[in-house]
Amino acid sequence: MLRFMRALVVATLLVAALPAATASGQGPSGWDGKNPFTCTLQQVGTGTDFPQPNADPFCVDFDKTHQNVDKLGVVDFLSKEPARVAAASPKCFYFQSDHWRGTVSESVPQSETYGWDGHYYFNKATGAGGVYVENFRIGGQTGDPTSVPGFPEEYKKYFSNGRGGVQAVGDVQADPRCATRPNPSGPSGGSGGSGGSQAKQCRVAGGRIRLGIDRVKLGMKRAAARHAQGMPITENPTWATWCFDRGGNLAAAFKGRGAELVWTNSRPFSTDGVHTTSSAGHAHRMLQRERRIGSVRNATVFTAIERNRQLVVGLRRGHVGWMAVASKNLPKARVMSDLRALR
Repeated sequence: MLRFMRALVVATLLVAALPAATASGQGPSGWDGKNPFTCTLQQVGTGTDFPQPNADPFCVDFDKTHQNVDKLGVVDFLSKEPARVAAASPKCFYFQSDHWRGTVSESVPQSETYGWDGHYYFNKATGAGGVYVENFRIGGQTGDPTSVPGFPEEYKKYFSNGRGGVQAVGDVQADPRCATRPNPSGPSGGSGGSGGSQAKQCRVAGGRIRLGIDRVKLGMKRAAARHAQGMPITENPTWATWCFDRGGNLAAAFKGRGAELVWTNSRPFSTDGVHTTSSAGHAHRMLQRERRIGSVRNATVFTAIERNRQLVVGLRRGHVGWMAVASKNLPKARVMSDLRALR
């Protein structure tokens, strides 16, 4: 396990995180923080409820921005770190994105003690690992990671102005079991230098929006949606998100009985003569008995109850920004809650 996974305070993290090259290694090189693997990024927020705990590559995103002192947020954070490390340790291929912020009190922004956004990976097939830091702050001010006492001299050229990254081959214990696994970076993948491509996971967009969008239908269980649409590019306990070849995404909100809302911002999908980028006036003419139910992410949300579904449209700057279908009887408060949880 890379040493940066055990770091719990800012100085320890930034010094211990840097993968040290060994005599048999290939030496350090710069790393831009891009995910080197083709995988679903599991967004678990402040918790440890992984939607795909058995995945490998295991790719996760954590929210570690509530490390406050007055409400014991830092204690809660530390109590969850062992479970996070335990989930990552047996994996062959691991990528983590996280967001750190320590404060005396979150209600007093000027009490911030440290903060940064980080990306880390290890590849036990090749023995490679890397760490990337950006938005690095000490006491609320942009800081220089290389000023941390003990920062290795040979890594300083890869960091400046609160950001930077380095990777090396030789610091991670290679595992013969992992060497026989398929290349998780795809045919042209490597040890993580330029990042893995998600393109081959993306489907071609297009079709009618009925009781679902593309292959994801209302009421479909999460496992069935993965099988029909392919593996998501991101996933959290509520949502799963897929990409399309020429831009745009598809997302579904899952609750106990399956998908209760399916959403897209991809133009090739349409319903009732309306598609993304249609004018707001055209959307109002084509939709019947729609009503405004709120706003989310600078979009005004309208819903129209139809015979066997609920059509939801987000209007932004005079045009349709996205569309969704939801279960007919899904309360408007639940619709808005699902939309606000979409990342």
